[in-house]
Amino acid sequence: MNSLIHSISGTRGIIGDNLHPNIALNIGIAFGTTLGKGPVIIGGDTRTSHTMLKNAVIAGLTAVGTDVIDIGKVPTPTVQQAIKRHHAKGGIVVTASHNPVIWNGIKLMNETGSFLTESQFEAFNSILNSNHAQLKPWDQIGQVTVVEDAIEYHIDLILSKIDAQSIRQANLKVLVDPNNGAGAMANQLLLDKLNVQYTILNAAPTGHFAHDPEPLKQNLSEIISTLNTGNFDIGFVQDADADRLVILDETGRFIGEDYSLAFCIDYILSEINDRDKKVVVNLSTSGVIDWIAQKHGAKVTQTKIGEANVTEGIKQLGAQVGGEGNGGIIYPAIGWGRDSLVGIVIALKHLAEKKQKVSQIVANYPQFIMLREKQALQKRDDVAPFLQKVKSAFPNASFNTLDGVKATLSDGWVHVRPSNTEPIVRIFIEAPTYERAKEYLSMVMTDKG
Repeated sequence: MNSLIHSISGTRGIIGDNLHPNIALNIGIAFGTTLGKGPVIIGGDTRTSHTMLKNAVIAGLTAVGTDVIDIGKVPTPTVQQAIKRHHAKGGIVVTASHNPVIWNGIKLMNETGSFLTESQFEAFNSILNSNHAQLKPWDQIGQVTVVEDAIEYHIDLILSKIDAQSIRQANLKVLVDPNNGAGAMANQLLLDKLNVQYTILNAAPTGHFAHDPEPLKQNLSEIISTLNTGNFDIGFVQDADADRLVILDETGRFIGEDYSLAFCIDYILSEINDRDKKVVVNLSTSGVIDWIAQKHGAKVTQTKIGEANVTEGIKQLGAQVGGEGNGGIIYPAIGWGRDSLVGIVIALKHLAEKKQKVSQIVANYPQFIMLREKQALQKRDDVAPFLQKVKSAFPNASFNTLDGVKATLSDGWVHVRPSNTEPIVRIFIEAPTYERAKEYLSMVMTDKG
């Protein structure tokens, strides 16, 4: 049996191996005990184990007297919007995000629609590990309400905050691949309201993913070949729970997760008149964001990896935009989480109003090479020695140890950290050329011992 992954980023495991209904039940009991009467919003992506885990979580919540609002199979950001809409005490998303189809997981959110802070997670975890929850008698158990319009509410909210008239007049042709995930529940409704011409690949929300759900270039041959026909202005790919978005240009070129984020942030900053422009991203986000920010007179702050950390940074600094280099745009004018639907609207506005092709816009950005690698570890105790050897590999670098070790070099950087969601060390490297990036990677791997 593989080890269950349990952290502030959520609980994830393999169905039929280490993630089973009893775990979901106990999480529901502990979270309900933490929050009290509620209500708690629950939704999730389209994985085939959705109903099994969701029902177990609901059983745990209601057993301790917590009311539940079930919004069904929806994008993760739709749960975040439903929390605010219903003045809920928190939310639960049944999803394993970008993990392969055999995985599922459970993410927890607080009353703001953000993922739990460290102190909130510690309080929940203490109850989860104590087994001291008090089950309610028959007349005090929580009640379940089903709400079926959560996605439409979410989309209407986005379009009430972002003027989409320029999109509706631009006659854009859009290709989208939700990969049979949660985006398939929302894209048609959104694109109809935007009055664009569109084709959706892998459009059935079955949870039987047509390709690996992580939106990386090697997984996207179908949309790349379809864009090669020249019949579209832009391509979008979402991960399984539709919080991450990557963009492909009109020729089918995968511009990368960081450049997808940059494409959206560039437009948002261009529309802000406030002189005090602020952007918050994590430590592994590309330097292209620094270039975009400098172009618009904005200041960039970097946080630890994890959506909760970026969101907390945005809140504390009053930043107008932020995100993660995995294609996750966070636009606080709408919500406190990564949102691919927001990203689609922002990207289409950029395209419509710039009146240039995606390839032309991105060609103006500085080109960096980003490598994302991972190294499996035998045990958790191997992390510290690995990080120390990374320091030894780059003796002349400046180091940031906020989250693992980030070595900043004269022409790039190397960031190595333990994953929050998998039993591995993640390695991020950025350099001006592929050859230099590979050289840095070789130095990390050679010195790992």
